[in-house]
Amino acid sequence: MIDKLDLRIPKEAVSSKTLERAFSYDPAKKEKSCVQHALHYLARADLRQLGVDALLHFGCKHGDHHCKLEILDVGKKSYNDILEIIREISPAAPEEFGIMRIDLAADVPNVTVPWFKSHLRIKFKRSEREYGQNPYGQVSRGEIETIIAGSRPNVIRVYNKVAENQVQFRRMQRKVSPEADPLDFEAEFGMKATDVLTRLERQCGGKGIPSEISTFGSLRCLLDLNPFNRIELVKNSTQELPRPEQCTGIEYYTGLGLHLEAQRIGMQGLRKQLNKQTNGNAARTLTSYGQFFPEGKAPVTMERILKIFHESTRKQLAA
Repeated sequence: MIDKLDLRIPKEAVSSKTLERAFSYDPAKKEKSCVQHALHYLARADLRQLGVDALLHFGCKHGDHHCKLEILDVGKKSYNDILEIIREISPAAPEEFGIMRIDLAADVPNVTVPWFKSHLRIKFKRSEREYGQNPYGQVSRGEIETIIAGSRPNVIRVYNKVAENQVQFRRMQRKVSPEADPLDFEAEFGMKATDVLTRLERQCGGKGIPSEISTFGSLRCLLDLNPFNRIELVKNSTQELPRPEQCTGIEYYTGLGLHLEAQRIGMQGLRKQLNKQTNGNAARTLTSYGQFFPEGKAPVTMERILKIFHESTRKQLAA
């Protein structure tokens, strides 16, 4: 699915009526101004006060002085919903509006973040971070709940979607009036608090946006795109390991150490560490000690993840 979408809109294409509504402020009214200062733009307007679920960043201070339309909660919106928001901002045909940022996601049920940690390999990403007891909340003490690879604006994330929704739900509860009916987690998010759901997300921005989807009009090309082509799931289970008498020399002890290190830091971390220590021969080393990484039936494959992405995106883009 498309989980976030920012569009570049020419300054002259923004509706003057929208600008007048967004940037006018009457101090006699109770409503606060929806306009705020922005770092790279002249101003930022929160259009939710006007009934439009978006933020409008007006007049870039650099380059062509474009505007940026940041559509909110895109993952919950259909193509027609998104199109309606754009038309509230601009009467121009939106097909040529450039994409400034797009987040593409697949929700994988019944597979935990720690499992991905042990099996995930992300190619060509030099920056890697892992968060335990992440900002979304604690699910199980000591477990890794978020994996991030890359640097903004181009990032790959793997995180606990249920935990994220739980934090959002607690925020919603704090805002509910004491007289109102209590909120229900399953009704709000379409899942149970006990479910296991891991989200794989690729954030694309700037030069990292695939050329096939550079404009709003090209979004349907997502149905033929693999946004997770840099992700591999390597085989690494905890089935029975070889015994010392089945190995020669110190092979058993070296292999056992590799196996335990893979459990501790994950296959991605182990490969990176081995490449540093073996002059780039991590693949050869792991092949030599392959018996310490016995194959097991994986709960999910990249083919299945890609299918999940395409199915959810097809449903979202259906007119």
